[in-house]
Formats: sequence, C-alpha cells, structure tokens
Amino acid sequence: MTNHGDRALNGRRFHVRRYAVRVACIACALVLASCVSITTKPRALLVRDDGSVAVQTLACPHAIEQMLDAKRSVSREGLDPGAIRLVTWNIHKQSDRGWQRDLRRFSDRSDLVLLQETVLDPALEKIIHAEGLRFVMASSFIESGTDIGVMSASRVPAVANCTQRFVEPLLRIPKSAVISWFPLEGRQQTLAVVNVHAINFSLSLGAYRQQLQAIGVALARHRGPVIVAGDMNTWTDARAQAVRDLAARLGLTEVRFTPDARSHFFGHELDHIYVRDLATVAAHATIVTSSDHNPVAATLRVAH
Repeated sequence: MTNHGDRALNGRRFHVRRYAVRVACIACALVLASCVSITTKPRALLVRDDGSVAVQTLACPHAIEQMLDAKRSVSREGLDPGAIRLVTWNIHKQSDRGWQRDLRRFSDRSDLVLLQETVLDPALEKIIHAEGLRFVMASSFIESGTDIGVMSASRVPAVANCTQRFVEPLLRIPKSAVISWFPLEGRQQTLAVVNVHAINFSLSLGAYRQQLQAIGVALARHRGPVIVAGDMNTWTDARAQAVRDLAARLGLTEVRFTPDARSHFFGHELDHIYVRDLATVAAHATIVTSSDHNPVAATLRVAH
C-alpha cells in the first residue's frame, strides 16, 4: 500500500520531470532561434495561376469584409456546402520518416489541408501540386534559405487571404496564422478558415491572448460560417480557457473527435477545430509516427 509520503514524493518527482521537459524544450528552441532569420515585414507565399509562387505581404485589413461584399455573388464553383473535408496537422518540419506517405493519404481525402511547422521545400511542393491543391503560406521565419511556417492548401481558390505573425516573447521566434475566405458552391456567403500555430513559449498569457484577439478582430465582421483550427498549444488550463474565450466571442463550438487520439502535452490536447454555423458529419484523430502531432480531420456541412 502506498502511504501519503510516497504519494507526495511521486508528486514531486512528476513535477520535477515536467519542469525538466519544459527546460529541455526551451533550450532546443533557443538553439533554433540563433539559426533563423526573420523578415522585417511579415512574408506570405501564394501560388499563382501558372503554378509559380509569389512572395507578398498579406496583412489583414479592417475593411476586408467590405471588399468581399463588393465581390459577392452566387458562386458556381466553390467548396461543397454539404461536405467540407478538412485535415489539420503539425507536420513537425517534415523531419520524421513517413511524412510524405501520410501527407498524400490525408490530402487525397481532404478539400482543405491546414499544416503547421511546414518547410516549403521541393518535396512538399511536389506533393501539394500532385494532389491538385493550391496553397498560401505565412512564413514565420527563414532557416537555411527555406521558409518555415503555416500553410493552408485547398482544392478551391480562396476569394481572399491574409496572414498574421506574432513574435514569441521569450525566444523571439514568430508564430503565424493564415486566414482565408472560400466560396461555397451555390451560395453568396463565404467560409472563413483560420489556420493557426499559436505562441508556445511565454512566461505570461499576454502575447498568447493578443494573437487570439487579432484573429477575433479579423473575423469580427464575418457573417458566414467559420472554421478556426490548428496547433493551439493549449498545454495549460489558462491557455485552453483563452481559446474558449475567443470561441465564445465568435460563437464557435469545438468539434469532438471519435476516436480522439490527439497529441497531448502536460495532459492537455494541443490541436483543435472550432466551427460556427457548421455541423459535424464525422471527425477523428489518427495516430501516426510521421510527426510528433497526430493529425485531426473532420467532414463538415453548412448548418443552414
């Protein structure tokens, strides 16, 4: 039988191990920070119609909904409002064996592919192109001449895209988000999709909340359906609550997964999908060895 002293000792050992893991993660990130370059202005990469990649600045303007209203008409081509297939996956910089196989598998089943920790190398571009997808990428930083950041790939071109970038307070390495507005077949309204890699290392929640608030501002005037998904780094109760606060402001509900094999850190799920005016047809998380995150997928339909 374990006595109170043993339980207290085991508890202290658990907290020491947890602290050691956090210190190790911070140390590794500090080494990375010394090897990267960060552009003065946020850098976005967008596929042109001819397949070439344009480098742009795609800030999120306050008047983006007015711009969309001016373009709005019933769309003949767009995402199927009855079955929008989505996968979101932190791909761990394509550093684990088997990522190409799994990315092909998940992309083949999806209309929207949201990737975090993406390295824009030829191998990735080849898969995206072979799957018939277009992409926009928010570059968080450049390492060895290659952009690394958040990528949203889709079978249907977006009506508009913008990107956001926030610098980690502790490590000074940015985290990014891509916000896209997609046409829906046979409808005037658009679907707003946010692909976010949330700030990770910080001593307080100030910068984390600022990143979430910026997403809220970008979506404040949007009246159609919404998806907010990605690696939200919700590894504390306070971080998870900050995301729930954003969801409450935007009228979002969290998608539930069956089975729920999402990756955990400190006992918390990191990857999420939140939606508004969309019903969940199916949703699941898949265990993989090709990343330190398990991808999560959902099929959604416009609720009305």
